[in-house]
Amino acid sequence: MRFAHLSDTHLGFRQYGLYERELDFYRSFDDTVKKIIAEKPDFVIHSGDLFDYPKPPPRAIRVAQKAFARLNEKGIPVYAITGNHDMLMRKGFMPAQVLYSELGVRLFTEDEPFVVKDGIFISGIPYMPRSRSSVIKEMMNMLSEKAKKHKKSVIALHLGTDRHLPHDFEVAVEDIPRNFDYYAMGHIHNRIVEKHGNGILAYPGSSGLWSINEYDDWKRNGKGFFMVDLSGDTPDVRKIDTEKPREIIRETLDANVLKEKIDDIRRNLSQLKKKPLLFLKIKGDDFERSALHDMISSKISDLVLSLRISYESASGSEQVSSSGGFELPRIHEMIKELVKEPEKASLASSLFSSLSQGNEEQALEEAESFFRGMGEKK
Repeated sequence: MRFAHLSDTHLGFRQYGLYERELDFYRSFDDTVKKIIAEKPDFVIHSGDLFDYPKPPPRAIRVAQKAFARLNEKGIPVYAITGNHDMLMRKGFMPAQVLYSELGVRLFTEDEPFVVKDGIFISGIPYMPRSRSSVIKEMMNMLSEKAKKHKKSVIALHLGTDRHLPHDFEVAVEDIPRNFDYYAMGHIHNRIVEKHGNGILAYPGSSGLWSINEYDDWKRNGKGFFMVDLSGDTPDVRKIDTEKPREIIRETLDANVLKEKIDDIRRNLSQLKKKPLLFLKIKGDDFERSALHDMISSKISDLVLSLRISYESASGSEQVSSSGGFELPRIHEMIKELVKEPEKASLASSLFSSLSQGNEEQALEEAESFFRGMGEKK
């Protein structure tokens, strides 16, 4: 029995407000589905954050519809859970994934969290914030007991653990039952494969570079999905990369030799078929930042889709002074630095994400859920 495991496709994501980046994520998803079909798996698991917003744009909905239709035509069912980007934390909210039930997509919910396919127990728990960690644990333990009745079992979870996301986790690793054969994880955008109990715990990562914080892992491990074979005693997990829709380049330059290096960078950029994202870090102290910024922009801005420049002094302090705005991941890091209690920092970060997207109802539900959880602890 073989299946494909993907997660965090974030359809509809428009990095830096660039329409071209939204299209890049659609292209990555299309390439992923094409390669999954070529592998002829028995089924697919999507571990959350299919979309980047709870109310995705029409184009994102259409891209997903076409992809699931292609899988359905090949007789490949999809088992999915919602991620934190897919859903509003309010009663009665219906995630967009339900639109694809007639195309072979089975969405696991709190009420219907598992199926049995060809003797394999396949289960999943939708995303829940840390304030509902007790519910996550109860559901994991319930599914663990049911899984013991089957020779092979899989659970899909969209969450961070204290091992993988120490400052913003939903549950501790030790709270995850150890008897499943495969833990189809989502939420963390880096690729991770490790043993857990009797099986393998794996994050396939995001399908595209959602944040520059993922750059190092992207360069080492690429982006794509996993093919999982359950026929052996331990699952065999094979990494499959998808094509890069465009280059993403990060360079660190010394301010003293910047003029010469910029000419080299321009020559290299001119050879690319598509305009890349370019992240430059300039190190040094003895220069005028605005003049340096203007010089860099005049030399290469016509050859890049996005140019983002940061400056690092000899003391190691860093500031961003390019094309405006922080990435959301950086704001979340700032919140963690300012709010020392992890649970409160997690709430503040979650509220910021919801309110910045105009999701006032979700923010209210998250706050109510948090304080209900605080009351239960007392």
